Amino acid sequence: MPTDYSHPFWLEGPVGNNALSYKRRGPAPRLWVPSLIAGTFDDVMPGKEIVFEDVDDDDTLRSCLGLAHLVRTEVADIPTVVVDNHNHVFYFWCEAIAQGRLAPGATLVHVDQHRDTRVPEHPYEGTTLDDAFAYTNFELNVGNFIVPAQAAGLIGPTQLVTGDAALSDLAFVSHTNKILDIDLDFFAPEMSHVDFDRTRRFIAAQLPGTALITIATSPFFVEQPRAIERLRALW
Repeated sequence: MPTDYSHPFWLEGPVGNNALSYKRRGPAPRLWVPSLIAGTFDDVMPGKEIVFEDVDDDDTLRSCLGLAHLVRTEVADIPTVVVDNHNHVFYFWCEAIAQGRLAPGATLVHVDQHRDTRVPEHPYEGTTLDDAFAYTNFELNVGNFIVPAQAAGLIGPTQLVTGDAALSDLAFVSHTNKILDIDLDFFAPEMSHVDFDRTRRFIAAQLPGTALITIATSPFFVEQPRAIERLRALW
């Protein structure tokens, strides 16, 4: 069983994201988890394997290609990680705390059209990065990673930016020990009413005091070429 992102692997069995619509997806459904590389936003590229499958609002099963690799990089000298499925950020929050780049109880600014505050079946009780990796991949899914991070004390004050109105709230701009967490589905077509330049200004205002940036391309919710184009235009 893998214990980190140094090599890609298949997520098998009714666990994590693979548990979603499990019985609708054939006799032995599985999902690809890409490996992590160091690079730049130029290395954030669409992959060739299915990383997410679920039924949509029309009860149609959709199979979504993710990234070729997860990418570790920097924005304005701030450590940054780009993932496809959003639950992967839980591991990188734990990693930043374990490495002393974040203190427990970090402020979270979560820019996402979804709240991602569903409650997983089990809380996080791990103490090591191996524990965090297992919990991230085999317990969590794309919609339930914030609540266990709060309950475990990884994050504290949390701002959920899910639409245009929240971009006016700059209460967390002065916070330090901060995670800036961006889901690129915030720029999906159905969110086109939200001004992109206004969102860019909000994100730029958060950078002072930010210790870690995590970014998800969310293939189920936004086409990956669009997500990657918006990623590169943000900075």
